[in-house]
Amino acid sequence: MKIIIALGGLVLSILLVVALRYVVQTRSPVVVTKPASVAVKPIFEGASDGHSAFHALRETQQTQSSDTILLATVEAETDPDRRSDALERVVESIPDGDWRTTLDLLQHDVSPAGAELRPLLVRRWAESDAPAAASWTLQLSESPVRCAALEQVAIAWANSDLSAATSWVNGLPEGDSRQAAILSVGYEAARAEPVAALDLASTLPPTRERDNLLVHAVGQWSGTDSSSAAAWAMNVGDPGLRERLVAAVAVASAEQDGALGANLAASALGAGGEQDRAAVSIVQRWAQNAPQAAADWVSQFQDLPCSDAAAQSLVSVWTNQDPDAAGEWVRGLPSGSLRAVGMTAYAQALADRDTVPR
Repeated sequence: MKIIIALGGLVLSILLVVALRYVVQTRSPVVVTKPASVAVKPIFEGASDGHSAFHALRETQQTQSSDTILLATVEAETDPDRRSDALERVVESIPDGDWRTTLDLLQHDVSPAGAELRPLLVRRWAESDAPAAASWTLQLSESPVRCAALEQVAIAWANSDLSAATSWVNGLPEGDSRQAAILSVGYEAARAEPVAALDLASTLPPTRERDNLLVHAVGQWSGTDSSSAAAWAMNVGDPGLRERLVAAVAVASAEQDGALGANLAASALGAGGEQDRAAVSIVQRWAQNAPQAAADWVSQFQDLPCSDAAAQSLVSVWTNQDPDAAGEWVRGLPSGSLRAVGMTAYAQALADRDTVPR
């Protein structure tokens, strides 16, 4: 009884759909536990005959289903992993035909468990019937609940039919939820069709979220066609965004060709933070497989402002792999800023290496 009372509004809203339908459809036997018998007592006292008492007893027993107890456990659970598992079990217990009814009941539930359960239900519904789930979300008023629901529909639909999902989000009315849905479809599209993701993102007004999607998608594109991705990025009008996009292309290109990525960062990025960050990321990747080649590039372009940051990154990675070779390269550098940075990075890398248990 304590568990049922603790459940509060969430159990009351889910009770009729989850517990009643689940028990009836599975026709599993109901065991009358002690808490259930306590709840039944006042019903018997008001029953006029045995037949009414039987139905009163059965209805009360149905409310004590395992799903009801599970929802109570979700509400009280504080461990994130166990709470997530319990929520998934609740979702799994709901028959496919009950998504709409259950979500209607949960629509105005403000409990923490209700807020967590709604997007899970919408996502599962959209995985089996995306148009129906989309239709339900569109009848919600503009709010964080609608926005979260549309995001889940967009993700599930894009995974099953990107073309249909793209047409759907492009036809949504203007608003925050439309932008959220487009971003969700865009990130899913970027994995296999990055150009489609860029097209989607380009329909959005300039925001940090839009720019982040553009950077992610152009980086994905670079993995298969770095030349086209670089050309596209360098044609972007906004100087700050263009720098971010070119840096993303350079870093992603370095996964396949370190020299290509490094040369792009050196030639297409202006001196400053974006170039420094790109150089560090590129050299880190390059040095994993070809430290000597990365070192040759750093030596060749040691007059660039980003060379100090690149040398520091290179020496850190290389020393961990082959301290003798890294030390020999650093000591062979001509006197100057690059050698000073390299020697400092080498000493720090050796100290860090000595403190790590082998």
